[in-house]
Amino acid sequence: MSYSIEPAYLVRNELVRLLMKAGTDPVNQWFFTDNAFVAEQMIEFQPNTWKNEDFVVIFEKKIIAYFSTQWSRPLQIITGFRVIFLNKAKSMECIKALFDYFDYIFISRGCLVLNWLVATKNFHACRIYEHFVKKYFGHIAGHRTRGQLSYTGEVSDVILYEATREEYIVWKTNKK
Repeated sequence: MSYSIEPAYLVRNELVRLLMKAGTDPVNQWFFTDNAFVAEQMIEFQPNTWKNEDFVVIFEKKIIAYFSTQWSRPLQIITGFRVIFLNKAKSMECIKALFDYFDYIFISRGCLVLNWLVATKNFHACRIYEHFVKKYFGHIAGHRTRGQLSYTGEVSDVILYEATREEYIVWKTNKK
């Protein structure tokens, strides 16, 4: 069976439940940049794709991942990007869906630049993103001091990662 990528508002209540559960896991303490999750602000009630796009990955009728983008639409850049795998046992499906999602944002939606932040104290995520930009595409665009607050009250610096459409297309062309 394969996965599908669906608008998050279609499964909003279940997604909110899963995100609240994930948000209390210490592994995810750095996921929410302002140390809190507010469903009404994060998951659109209606399918509005001008400023935000929220998607889920469905596999065997269950939500296994969540992708969220905050657009600066006139510039065609994504100023904030979040990914959370909600089912670690389905990591391969989540990763495949993530690359399909990159096709969607860079090719179908015309995104020119994708930005995302990671707390430097989120050591596991930092290692993953460093490996990602070396192996696939993207780069470190900068650092911010005291850029994120975890739900435990701990403050961390952040690393700003960036990927351009050109980097993505070069990587995609070279992997064939």
